[in-house]
Amino acid sequence: MTLKRVTKGSYAVLFACVLAHFFNHLYTGVLSPFLPVIRDELSLNLTEVGIVTSASVVTMTTAHLGVGYLGDRGWRDIFIPASVLLTAFTILLTSISVGFLMLALTQVLLGLAASGYHPSAFPALTENFPDDTRAQATGIQAIGGLIGMALIPLLGVTLLVYLGGWRESLGLLGSIGIITGIPVIFLMRYSRRNTVEEFTKENKKTGTKGWTKGFVLGIFYMALRGMAFRCTTLLMPLYLVETYGYEPLWAGSLTTVMLTSGIFAELIAGPLSDRTGKRAIFMMFSTGVSAVAIFSLNLTLSPIMLIVVLIVLGFAYYFGVPPNTAFLTEVSPEDTQGLAFGLLFSLGAIPGAISPIIFGIIGDLYGLPASITYLVIATTLATIVALFLRDLKKPSVKATGALESRAETA
Repeated sequence: MTLKRVTKGSYAVLFACVLAHFFNHLYTGVLSPFLPVIRDELSLNLTEVGIVTSASVVTMTTAHLGVGYLGDRGWRDIFIPASVLLTAFTILLTSISVGFLMLALTQVLLGLAASGYHPSAFPALTENFPDDTRAQATGIQAIGGLIGMALIPLLGVTLLVYLGGWRESLGLLGSIGIITGIPVIFLMRYSRRNTVEEFTKENKKTGTKGWTKGFVLGIFYMALRGMAFRCTTLLMPLYLVETYGYEPLWAGSLTTVMLTSGIFAELIAGPLSDRTGKRAIFMMFSTGVSAVAIFSLNLTLSPIMLIVVLIVLGFAYYFGVPPNTAFLTEVSPEDTQGLAFGLLFSLGAIPGAISPIIFGIIGDLYGLPASITYLVIATTLATIVALFLRDLKKPSVKATGALESRAETA
């Protein structure tokens, strides 16, 4: 059920999703700035680094299908705040890891805890925001995750310097999440009460009436773009240390610069996509430019050019995020959107989840330039898939902005 107009309950859901998404990406990427130190302390090779990096994401994507199914049956408001509290607790467990196996196990638990967010958040936003504001809403919640992802490389190495170790840093970050997770519970409760009491009569559904070609292509596109996404966001500090010999603090700072450019991209792309009613062209542009930027990493770059390439890469990738999430909500079956997003964030995300392992294996066998080439190929294939995506035909809209009918085909 989707509200015809934005309400106080809508904003409560959005704020809860922004907070939950922030910690979701902060925690699933939390090892990134500490990997050079952890690798030395625990004597990990690149393949083991890839396994540790992928462990949480593989578990998370595997669990997404079940979370989406249960979300359609009333668990959605529980999963969103629970994802914050449980991930924070697993970060505390991670801080006491003494070897590769324990570190990998805590990341598996982290993935289970984090799985509650994505299949729950997007249907929740779909129910609370009409078509003409949906890309903006999904873009704003995406910015929450992006800020968490952009902050952790610099925040992590800063804590490393001031607290003296990665264990102390993770302990502090986990404690903050446990405290912050409590307001998310109350926001979700408020949104449910506000919507039911004030706006039940204005509800209507959105999405398609069944499974469509657009949904299937969306899974393929998400899978291919995710292969580069996970590697560039989680392994960039390690890549910069290994390839350019940078100190972890500078490598983390450059990664933050890359991801921060994505915040500006999402702020531009969300409203622009809603205003034009276009989704597919933004998605094609995003991966097309990203492929070129990733390819440039294999060239001999000066420090200034490296920064430029990283900024372009971050901007290009995240320029496609709000249109992509809006597109996926629009091609998902209207009666089973939780299950649909469970499929998207399981089948569609598994290639990205195991991608750091593949990246590490290729790097151990053939060197990091070969690993970069692997990412270029995956992103180029995503661009090819985007060529076959078609936007839903938009229904007529009243002067008030309320939709008169819904799209039924992809």
